[in-house]
Amino acid sequence: MNKFAISAAAITTLFATHAMAADMAVKGPAPMPAPAVYNWTGWYVGVNAGASFGDVKTDFNVPSTSLSACTALCLTFSESLSTPGLSPTNRTYPNGFMGGGQIGYNWQFSPIWVGGLEADFQGAVEKDHSGPVTTPFTATGFSCGIICIIPTPVSASGSTVADYQTKIDWFGTVRVRLGYVWGNGNVMSYLTGGLAYGKVGINGTLTTAVTGFPSVTQAFSDSKVNTGWVVGYGTEGVIDFWGARNWTWKIEGLYMDLGHLDATAPGASATTCVISCAISFASTTAGPISTHSHFTDGILRGGLNYKFF
Repeated sequence: MNKFAISAAAITTLFATHAMAADMAVKGPAPMPAPAVYNWTGWYVGVNAGASFGDVKTDFNVPSTSLSACTALCLTFSESLSTPGLSPTNRTYPNGFMGGGQIGYNWQFSPIWVGGLEADFQGAVEKDHSGPVTTPFTATGFSCGIICIIPTPVSASGSTVADYQTKIDWFGTVRVRLGYVWGNGNVMSYLTGGLAYGKVGINGTLTTAVTGFPSVTQAFSDSKVNTGWVVGYGTEGVIDFWGARNWTWKIEGLYMDLGHLDATAPGASATTCVISCAISFASTTAGPISTHSHFTDGILRGGLNYKFF
């Protein structure tokens, strides 16, 4: 074989080797492992804060009030009237800040479904004042002179004036949750509902006033721990702190019904006596009044939970 053939073979081999090297895939860095799918099962505790938007409807029951007047020891003039029974209704809105804590347990029984139970307790600053709330009326009756043969119909204008406050001091709930896991498995939206309980209260006064007669004011007050129900919706998501995934955030809205509260006042009377050229008396006697209040509350809050793995 001549030198030219040997050189040609060497050049051909060199180019073939270079082409094979160029066709080989360049080996890159190893891919990062995919993060583990989050498991919602486990116990958790947390804190929350937000705002409450209360709505309290109060029905008043004001019975008839008796009014009487006379002049000169009732020898020259007497008058007897009564007011109609009244049932006014009014609303208050005890809004305010609320905050507290919760504890619960989640059970992820499928890749996309989570069931759970949660209990929370909240301190609240919810109160609202309403007044004066005036309800006008006309009192009717009869008047007689010294010789009362035919009584004369008479009337007088009057009104009831309510001035009162409603409040929610604290509340708590015990609820089930049913959540749907979406996205990459780190976010859960849920429906929730169950038992609600809380301390509710009302206090105030109601005044009955008729032209020409003394006014009567009655005070009413009551508070107690009521039970009721709550429903709501929320979303919760995982917070990744440098690979530690124990913390979750949440935001939720709830509607709560805390039932009814009744308050009463036992009744009252007032008398005036004027001594001038004649002695005159006027008296007002009011029967017991009662209130019937229905407490509901809307809640919007956010929170943080710590999950125990």
